[in-house]
Amino acid sequence: MVRGIVHILAASFAAFFMLAAMSIPLAAAQALHRPAQADLEDSHRLLWEPKQRAFERLQEALALPPDADRASQDDFDVTFYDIDITIDPSAERVDGVVTMEATSVVDGLSTVILNLFDNMSVTSVTDNLTPLAYTHSNHRITVTLAESIDAGAVFKVTVAYGGYPVNNALKFNYHSGNVIASSLSEPNGSREWWPCKDTPADKADSVRIAFTVPDFQFAASEGILVSTTDNGNGTITYEWFERYPITTYLVSVASTNYETFTEYYHYSPTDSMPIDNYVYPEHYDDALIDLSITADALGFMASIYGEYPFIEEKYGHAEFPWGGAMEHQTCTSYGAILFTGTNYYDWVLIHEAAHQWWGDWVTCRTWDDIWLNEGFATYTEALWFEYLDGFEAYVERMEGYDSQGYFDGPIYDPDQTFGRTVYKKGAWVLHMLRRVVGGRDTLLEILDTYGAAHEYGTAITSEFQEAAESIHGESLDWFFQEWVYGENRPSYLYDWTWSGGDDTYNVMLNIQQNQTNAGLFTMPIDIVVETVAGDTTVTVWNDQWDQNFFFTVDSAPVDLHFDPDSWILKYLDIGTGIEMPEQVTTLSLAAASNPFRESARLVYSLPSAGRVRLAVYDVSGRLVRELVDADAPAGVHEAVWPGVGRDGNGVASGIYFARLTTDAGTASEKLLFVK
Repeated sequence: MVRGIVHILAASFAAFFMLAAMSIPLAAAQALHRPAQADLEDSHRLLWEPKQRAFERLQEALALPPDADRASQDDFDVTFYDIDITIDPSAERVDGVVTMEATSVVDGLSTVILNLFDNMSVTSVTDNLTPLAYTHSNHRITVTLAESIDAGAVFKVTVAYGGYPVNNALKFNYHSGNVIASSLSEPNGSREWWPCKDTPADKADSVRIAFTVPDFQFAASEGILVSTTDNGNGTITYEWFERYPITTYLVSVASTNYETFTEYYHYSPTDSMPIDNYVYPEHYDDALIDLSITADALGFMASIYGEYPFIEEKYGHAEFPWGGAMEHQTCTSYGAILFTGTNYYDWVLIHEAAHQWWGDWVTCRTWDDIWLNEGFATYTEALWFEYLDGFEAYVERMEGYDSQGYFDGPIYDPDQTFGRTVYKKGAWVLHMLRRVVGGRDTLLEILDTYGAAHEYGTAITSEFQEAAESIHGESLDWFFQEWVYGENRPSYLYDWTWSGGDDTYNVMLNIQQNQTNAGLFTMPIDIVVETVAGDTTVTVWNDQWDQNFFFTVDSAPVDLHFDPDSWILKYLDIGTGIEMPEQVTTLSLAAASNPFRESARLVYSLPSAGRVRLAVYDVSGRLVRELVDADAPAGVHEAVWPGVGRDGNGVASGIYFARLTTDAGTASEKLLFVK
């Protein structure tokens, strides 16, 4: 059922005037209803727990890993699915005919395996009406082709089947006495209700999806609605066509007595895309409010990730009875409990919309890499809060993701495929990477490079690392080994003190890592020294279990703040105090800020007086600029390189090396110059 445009406009204007009368801007109105940071843990369970339960049920039912068929399915590439299904909600039954078109990638292909649960009955398997031999057991249809085919040859397999879905990938429920059929197939639940090559690794280039349902229902799905046919027997067929590549778990249906309203995402002054929303009649008024931010959300994400990937089709939401939401391509399934008329669950809308880029446009190739979907979407929530309320709101959101103070296992090949480690530590990885590579703009450039390399396809973690390294300009293996493939976090203990007076104040900082459940973490750490004249920020490169750093400030220190913007997932404790040694006993060289954009401030300590030479070299070892060549007393000193060569002209962005040479030895520091 579709309400008239007059009613839609009236409801929209009513919602608008209600806010206007309250004199509360949209962002402020949303802020009133945002979940507190303490609530984030329970809130995010809405998103991962249904998927994890489905994953565990599937593993139990199959008694083998869900990807066990992959090796035997890698010999062909799916190009098209034609899905024609009749749903009988009163009987909770599905009957259908599914045709798969595919291309062989090997010579001599004679056997094809599709996934379909054994409780579904297969009545025939054909190729252009020619019967094909098959077996259906162990939740697989093993088909013998009419003849062997070689690489590049195209073939079709058509399966006619029917039965009663189990394990709830397609489930039947009621709302206000009305029946609803709805699907959530992630990770491998498509095989529970339609035959397919059920792996995220192989996207069909396009899919036709025809659902026949009782004529009092509307069936929502992916892509564009190309036809609606009244069959004259109490049923109606909705034919959808998804023209963009799509993986099996993103194919969906949700059918009930929906009411529909359409808004528009104006992606240029002259062009717009429909945002079609299908909601229960009893939630219609609340949905007008709760889904009102969708166009703004799409515009925001387009500004940071590139244009909405399915711009020639649509976006929207179909209400369903699950506890959370699911990022079905172009048509997110949105849980009934999320409609409150308060914008309380805006973060869920943001999370699912972000998946249209990270999960649908670029899809994890294996479930070991699921953080590339979920961690990225969770991180986008934090970026949304930064967009609304600034950097402090962003940091608060990130800190809220660590409300329990621990994460179990790694995010790659996680202990729990859908859980807080994947979602929240996955978001923290992007947060920390943002600092490591030099800021938000560089991180977004990395995501742009990653997306462009794998658009409408699939990716794995190592390929995201490659994209990050290509923009960063150097290896990030140390970072990925610690945070993506490794477990746990650093536990820092720090002490500091200072001495001096007049124009120079020497600061000594000691950092120890004392974690016992992980190895050594290497990270840049921002240190803010609060002085009587203001704050001075330095960045130290911590790569030892016990490490001293020396630097100078221009005014008397009052306090020292360790990673004040929470760029590192960590435990932190401050020691009982240390004394500044009467004389420096360690030769050291460090950059106060690295990477740097204008000039590099180099701080070096000398254990004894003597001749000192400090110079900057390029990556080939050629001298760029000599900074110091003189006798110097013991103690802490500094020099500044303004990013110029011997000729006084500015040098190109890139990697350079500062080298300190003294009678007591040498020290070096890698510098990253970013204009």
